[in-house]
Amino acid sequence: MAEEVQYGRHPGKILLVDDETNIREGLKAILQKDGHEVRDVGTAVAALDLLSTFAAEVAVLDIRMPGMTGTELLAAVKAQRPYLAVIMLTGHGTLETAMTAVKEGAFDYLLKPARPDDLRQVVWRALTAARRQREQAVLLESLQSGLQRLQQLPATLPPGQPAAPRDSGLLKIGDLVINRATYEAHYRGELLSLTPTEHSLLLALAEQGGAVMDYVTLTKVVLDYEAEPWEAKELIKRHIYTLRQKMEPHPEQPQFILNVRGVGYRLAA
Repeated sequence: MAEEVQYGRHPGKILLVDDETNIREGLKAILQKDGHEVRDVGTAVAALDLLSTFAAEVAVLDIRMPGMTGTELLAAVKAQRPYLAVIMLTGHGTLETAMTAVKEGAFDYLLKPARPDDLRQVVWRALTAARRQREQAVLLESLQSGLQRLQQLPATLPPGQPAAPRDSGLLKIGDLVINRATYEAHYRGELLSLTPTEHSLLLALAEQGGAVMDYVTLTKVVLDYEAEPWEAKELIKRHIYTLRQKMEPHPEQPQFILNVRGVGYRLAA
C-alpha cells in the first residue's frame, strides 16, 4: 500500500460532480489542499461536456442527482474515458447501489458526509490506479503494434532459398471471419476497424470455438500480463466494451460477445 500511495503522490486532475453546491465547495477545498486541480459541476450533462476538454484522472460522483443518475453517469464516463478512476458518493439509502457501481467499474465509494482524511486517501489511491492502468495500456498497445509490424517483415533467407508459404488460414465462427495472415477481421461481411489489442482479443476468443475463456487467461494471452482475477476482469472489460461497440448492433445487449458472469467471455457461434 505504501508503494501505491507514493506512486500517486503527484497531484492530479479531479472532476467533482454533485448537485449540492455547499458539498462541492467543501470537497473541492479539501482536495485543493493536496495540490490537486479540481473542476466541479452540478449536473451529469455538464460533467460530460467538461470531460471533452478537461483531462481528469479521477472523478468523484454523487449517486443521487437530477436527470442522469450517478450510476448512469459512471457508464457514460467510462465509455468516454476508460482509464478514469471513479469514486461514488453515497448515503446509507443508496449504499447497495454504490456497491453495484463498484462491480460495474467504479474504483470505490464513500459514504456522505465523507471525512476529509477518507476522501484524501481514496483519491490518492484512485490516482495511483488510474495512472498505472493508463501506462500499462499505452505500453501494451505499443508492444502489440510492434509485434504486428515485426510479424509482417519478410524473413531474410540465404540466396536461392525459396520463402516458406505464408499461413493464410482463415478462422470462421458464425458470421465472423478472421484472416491470420493479413490481420483482418470481417463480421457479417463488413471489415472491422480494430486496434491490435482488439484484434488479439477477438482472435483469442474465436480460437476457443465458442468455449468460455476466463479473465486471467485472456489478460495473459491478449495483454501478456499476469493479473489477479479482479484486476484481469477490469483490464479486459474495457477492451470488450470497445469491441462490442464495433460489432454488436446493440452493444448494451450483446448477442455475439457474451459475458459468463464471474468467469470470463465467449463468442456465440
